[in-house]
Amino acid sequence: MDTTDVILRYLYLGTTQPYYIYKSKSLDVGLGRLVLEPIKILVQAAKNPDDLELRAKAEKISLREEPVDTIVRAINSGSLPRRDECLFTLAYLIRTYTKPEEKNRVYRVLPNLIAVGKELFQFVQFYQILAEPKETGFGNGMRKALTKWYDRHTADELAKLLVTDRGAYGWTHRDILRQAHVQLADTAKTQVLLIVKGPGTLEKFRKTEYTGKYVDAVYGALEVESEALTMFNQMKKFKALDTADKACNGITEQQYPFELVPVPLLRSAAVWESLFPRLPYRDILRAAVLLQDFRLLKENDSPLSVAYGNVLNRMTSVRESRLHPIVIYRLMRLFEERQRYHNAVKEAIHTSNNLTLKNSKANPTVLKQFYAVLNESMLNYERTGLRFLVTLDLRSKQSKKRVFGNRLMSCQAAYILLTLPIVKREPHVTVLSFTEKPEELKKVNLSREMDFFKACDHIQNAAVKKTNVKLTRPIEYAEENKMPVDVFITIVDSLIRVNPKRRSPVVQLNAYNKAMKQKARFVIVNLSRHNRDLEHDDMNSTSGVLELAGCAEDAPKLIDAYVKRHFT
Repeated sequence: MDTTDVILRYLYLGTTQPYYIYKSKSLDVGLGRLVLEPIKILVQAAKNPDDLELRAKAEKISLREEPVDTIVRAINSGSLPRRDECLFTLAYLIRTYTKPEEKNRVYRVLPNLIAVGKELFQFVQFYQILAEPKETGFGNGMRKALTKWYDRHTADELAKLLVTDRGAYGWTHRDILRQAHVQLADTAKTQVLLIVKGPGTLEKFRKTEYTGKYVDAVYGALEVESEALTMFNQMKKFKALDTADKACNGITEQQYPFELVPVPLLRSAAVWESLFPRLPYRDILRAAVLLQDFRLLKENDSPLSVAYGNVLNRMTSVRESRLHPIVIYRLMRLFEERQRYHNAVKEAIHTSNNLTLKNSKANPTVLKQFYAVLNESMLNYERTGLRFLVTLDLRSKQSKKRVFGNRLMSCQAAYILLTLPIVKREPHVTVLSFTEKPEELKKVNLSREMDFFKACDHIQNAAVKKTNVKLTRPIEYAEENKMPVDVFITIVDSLIRVNPKRRSPVVQLNAYNKAMKQKARFVIVNLSRHNRDLEHDDMNSTSGVLELAGCAEDAPKLIDAYVKRHFT
């Protein structure tokens, strides 16, 4: 693996080793510095050509492309579990590069790579963390890049952005606008920015003595309030409303988004009915647990439950959302169990304060529509045309065993959620299961016509009390049957249980690829464990085998990116 491969692996997995553990914790800055150190060595070697030690280190580093191009490619792939590592790497490049042309290359792409305000706040936080003690401000290039980020929004978009975005990572838009001295040529945008940066209203600004060429240039235009500023002020007033009728009017007439609705008014059924046609489908799914928690969706049907069911059961929206069944299943299970939070501690506190909800039942009509949506989402998987060999460890106890990172999902459900979309969309899929004999694999006849629950029943009937798993057996099976395979996927509940010596299948995989003239990859999903359980001879340079711990929305994204060779 060259340095570019290592950086790509870091951007996708958050580590330099071929494993991924489902987690939501913050980025490890120390690890990030270590991974990206080769870039710093190359910069220092170019700056000090007479330093023989640095030059020797630099000669061992191989980059196929500029790191900024690697980041652009990773972000544009759409398969990253999160963008934290990309944002950190961008900040690292700006802080590390010394040549203006290198910095400018990053500055040029930066405004288009940061999608939303929260990512902007996170990037600025990384930029400050990586700063030297006397370099905590924004340089000229950075100020221009931040200015372009704000300027790429229309005046109306900017007004909405500055009202809806809350601060994050210790930063707000006001902080950035002030410290980066953001100045825009457009008068309407300028009015909104000045109110956010300055005294708060146009009237106060006019009464304040400001100096400077920039203010003098725009001051005359401030006599007339722009449409964007009017919208900004109206949205600020909307956020302070205390009556549902006025909120419904604002949502219906002004198309105000969910983020602007005052929290107390979310307990109004009329407000939700106004919001439904305007919510993205992911937010419609999330609304189920909120509506249930606010006692707006009860066991018996009501006008609200009918209205919600109609937008939930809109199959065109399900397909357009491209959401994986795992996303829908997680929210469906929260709704079914009358819970609100995935986090066990938060949910325990929530339940103790809301016992009446726990003792009630989920609305059966909405739940039935969730089932239909779950089955429809099985077709959201994007076809690759590759040849898959999926092997499952079907033990009867796994219908009750929980998955790491998803406490309401059983291992059995995870098998189906990961496997059935592949079966339905890919033309060449073989599904096998381990048996009591390590050398024997049994076919699992999952079909495209099966829905989620029929598939669960099918594998439960195929399950045995005890299995004897040999991790390399699927590879041997393919070689014995002269079966060309592009992707091996093996899913087990506990990798350390079935492979206590932590042996890696990479040697057998390489032998298969050589014998069959293939470039197959091996993905192992370790459902209930939260540790790395495979040991390779060289953890950093091993390729071809990927271990995933836990099962959440990240898992299918990473499998898809890995089999498409977005990273090694």
